[in-house]
Order: sequence, then structure tokens, then C-alpha cells
Amino acid sequence: MYEEICNSIKRIIWYIKSGAEWILIGLFVGCICGIVGTAFALGINYATSYRMSHGFILYFLPLAGPVIVWIYHRLDVAGRGTNDIIAAAREGNFLPVLLIPAIFVSTIITHLFGGSAGREGAALQIGGDIGNTIGKCFKLEKRKVGMITRVGMSSFFAALFGTPVAATAFGTMVINVGEIPYLTIFPALIASLVSSSISYHCGVAPVRFNVGVPSLDSIMIIKIAILAMLCAIVSVLFVKSLSFFNYLMRKYLKNAYVRALVGGCIIVLLSLLLNTRDYNGAGMDVISKALLKGEASPVAFIWKILFTAITLEAGYKGGEVVPTFFIGATFGCFASTLLQIPPQFGAAIGMIGVFGAATNSFLSPLFLSVEVFSGTGIIFFALACIICYIYSGYSGLYSSQMIVFSKVTSEQVDAKTNLYHTGDWYKYQ
Repeated sequence: MYEEICNSIKRIIWYIKSGAEWILIGLFVGCICGIVGTAFALGINYATSYRMSHGFILYFLPLAGPVIVWIYHRLDVAGRGTNDIIAAAREGNFLPVLLIPAIFVSTIITHLFGGSAGREGAALQIGGDIGNTIGKCFKLEKRKVGMITRVGMSSFFAALFGTPVAATAFGTMVINVGEIPYLTIFPALIASLVSSSISYHCGVAPVRFNVGVPSLDSIMIIKIAILAMLCAIVSVLFVKSLSFFNYLMRKYLKNAYVRALVGGCIIVLLSLLLNTRDYNGAGMDVISKALLKGEASPVAFIWKILFTAITLEAGYKGGEVVPTFFIGATFGCFASTLLQIPPQFGAAIGMIGVFGAATNSFLSPLFLSVEVFSGTGIIFFALACIICYIYSGYSGLYSSQMIVFSKVTSEQVDAKTNLYHTGDWYKYQ
């Protein structure tokens, strides 16, 4: 009896020590990501404001591209990106610390001169690399290094968007879709809360919108389901466009400097031909207009797909998630008028749905809808998220992402995104 009591006390102490360790890790990563994330967010905001008030700066975009290529070559991180962060989070491999300043500066340059890109790609890379470097400095085992890499990804994402719960789900679950690392969620949530709090108190406004929600009835459920299916198709179109332009750029423009120069020239020409700057930068003003006023051009989502694909595949830096917000919000706003859904709410469904479909996630976009739209219409968002996840197939923004379970059967497939021959399709034909 005495021995059992002693063993129980030892186990309790061990759990307390283990929990304290992860709490400290979460606080430490959250503080660093919060500080760096705030600087990054403010830098992006300043670059965007400067570009919008000094339109001539767009003409220097073709020159900014080769500068970005030079930075990556100079810091010996050429070819490194989000897929390397995802792989490191899975395997616990070490990442080059110089990737942090490279993506930090290059993303701000892209936004300053009018490249069409987001910021979360940089968030995942910077945050993941920060976590990875911390694990390396403390000489932790590979498994824990991979876990802290996920913690950093979540924390930096939260610092930029002010959505700690969605960021926690995204950073921890985007690696292996279908596996939920519950232990990692604990420090990731702590880090996300800390980083989002730091960025908020330093003047980075969280992403929040108020949209009206239609009444819950069978007809509206069917309409939302149809819209979600269409959003899944749009997400596949976006992913395919990225792959297509990647192929074109590397086949006909083999030199990275030339590729960036030509890509920048194309973006400038398209902006002049369309006589608009809506598709330069992240386009948060267009997203806001679709969500708050229910107004969007019927072809805005197509142009954003084209602008973003050219920008990113030419070598400019940023991310794909905010463009999915843009694409989804404008498409949802347009399609909702055809389906007789309130356009503001259709834009919200589109924004969340295309994001979930393109990243092969369900919980993250659902939590994002709760945090961004104050929890209203959660039944509609949940329906849209699961439909978008299933109907997007194995298409995805991140080729190193692993989908553990089939989307059409109960089998485990362990398929990487954009590899469609997983076995389940042909078996049931």
C-alpha cells in the first residue's frame, strides 16, 4: 500500500513537471513569436499603406523580384519554403535559421511593390523556424523539435490574425490531416494566446467581421451545400493554377532572376490593363467590401487566382491563405446572388470554405469562422467546411502535407496532397 502511494505521488509529480515544461515552452515561443510577429505585421501594414498612397511604386516590382532571389541565394536558403517547414514539423529535422530574415524581408518587399500574395506563408515559415531553432538550442530530441516547430507555426499565425484557437488547430493539424496531436495542442494554444495578446496590445488589429446570418431551414441548407461544393471546385482551380504556372515558369524561364523579372513585368502589365490595384498585395480591402457590403466583381476571384499564381511562382514571397480568403469571399459573394443567399453571408461561407478546401482542413476553418464572425451561423459554416474538405479531393496548397485517411472510404491511405493515385479512387470504379 505504501509503495503504491509513493508511485502515485511520483506519477503526479512527473505529470506536473511535464506540464510545467510545456507551459514554459509555450510562453517562451509565444513571447518571441508575438514580438517578431508584431514587427512583421506592422511592417506589412506600413508597406501596404505606402504602396496604396504611392501608386508609382508598382513599376519597380520587376526590379524587386531579382532582389528577393538574390537575398535567398545570399543567405543560402534558395528553394526553401512552407513545405520544408511542414516536413520539419513531421520529422523533427533542423531548419536553417537564416530562412527567418529571408522570408521576413522578402514578404515585406513583395507587399511594398505590389506582388499578389498573402502573409501566412511567411507566418508558418518564420514561426516554424523560430520553434525549430529553440528546440535546436535546447538540444531537444527530434520528436520534441517537431512538436515545437508546430507550436511556432501556430503562434506566429495567431499573432498576425488574432485568432488563437484557429491558429492552434491549423499549426498542429495541417501536417498530417486526420491525426490530432493532443499534446502539441496544449503548448500551441498557450503560445497562440500569448502571441495574439502581444500583437493586439502593440496595435495589430485582429481580423473580425459582422455578417447577418439567414434563417436555418432546409432550403437554405441545400443552398449552402451547393455553394460549398462550388467553393471546393474553385479551390482546386487555384491549386491547379499554381502548379501550372510553376511548370510554365520553370520550363521557359530557367534562370531564377529572369523568372522574377518577367513575372513582375506581367503583374505590372495586368494591373495597367485592368486599370485597378485590387489584385496587388493581399487585398484585404476587397475582402472587407465583399463581407460588409456584399459587393464583388463576378470575375474578381479569377483575376486573383491569376495574379497570385504568377506572383508566387515567379519567385516573390508571401503566402496563399489570404489569397484563398480573397478568392473565396469574392466568389461566394458572386455565387450567392445566383443561389439567392445573402451576399455578405455567401462571401463569409466562400472565404472559410475555399480556405478549408485548399488546406485540407476542417477544424481550423470552423474555428476561424467562430473567431472572425463571432460564432454566428456555426451550423452553416460546419456544413460548408466538411463539404469543402471532402469535395476538394487530394488537392492542396502544401505538397508535403499528408492525408492519413481516405476522403471517400474508411481506409488509411497516407497520401500526400496532389498525388491522386492513392488506391481508393480506382478500387471503387
